[in-house]
Amino acid sequence: APHSGKVSLTVKNVSKNYEDLQVLKGVTLEVVKGEKIAFVGKNGEGKTTLAKVIVDEIDFEGNVKLGHKINIGYYAQNQSDFLDKDKSILQCIQDAANTETSPKVRDILGSFLFSNDDVDKKIKVLSGGERARVALCKLLLDPINLLIMDEPTNHLDMTSKDILKRALKFYDGTLILVSHDRDFLQGLTEKVYEFKNKKTKEYIGDINTFLIERDLLDFKQLEKTEKEESKKNKEKERKIEKRKKQTKKKQFVIITIIVNILFIFVSYGNSVSAYPF
Repeated sequence: APHSGKVSLTVKNVSKNYEDLQVLKGVTLEVVKGEKIAFVGKNGEGKTTLAKVIVDEIDFEGNVKLGHKINIGYYAQNQSDFLDKDKSILQCIQDAANTETSPKVRDILGSFLFSNDDVDKKIKVLSGGERARVALCKLLLDPINLLIMDEPTNHLDMTSKDILKRALKFYDGTLILVSHDRDFLQGLTEKVYEFKNKKTKEYIGDINTFLIERDLLDFKQLEKTEKEESKKNKEKERKIEKRKKQTKKKQFVIITIIVNILFIFVSYGNSVSAYPF
């Protein structure tokens, strides 16, 4: 990866709303050069949103600052959709290559399991997994020192996952991975940020360390735990709202009684004054 400053990325007090729905609130974190980080959490907690904030794809509140000489590469969940479907695999990669990588294009494609006549296939005839491999190959050709990948294993078979994981292990730039794939993340990242309740929490170590600290077996249990907590919170809020209504009702009854008593006293006083002894 190209040379860069010590700090790759600083996110400070970032918030994001989609109309009335707040997804992120006051998120702050710092990413140091060479770190490999995982963004985890249940769906809808803001992982992809923060990735899009960092690459300046959506508007937001707060501050995001890139480090000295940082070049970002972003692999979106639908990255393969951006490939020119009428071009061959070889043409796509040649178009993305520079003077340094151009002579090595066929070797690079070979490392992504495209060899011989395979490289002449049109993008439009490829499977989802093959398109994903082409998109990854194309992205990794760029001189990137901060790579952000959003669910890169979604359409990959086991062989393709292994190829990508090996490539990322040897990648010496800074890496941020949004993923639910425990096997893929295992041994690949050294820090985890959990997204929960519009905030992030940092865990030092790989995905296994995170799961141990959270007393979880896997991501499915994380989703289940979050749903149970959400259900408990909703039940708690329902009970609080019910108590509030009961309190208001009691207050109304007490006020009504007081008003009636005052009315009786006033009426009694008027009666006394009307019939003086």
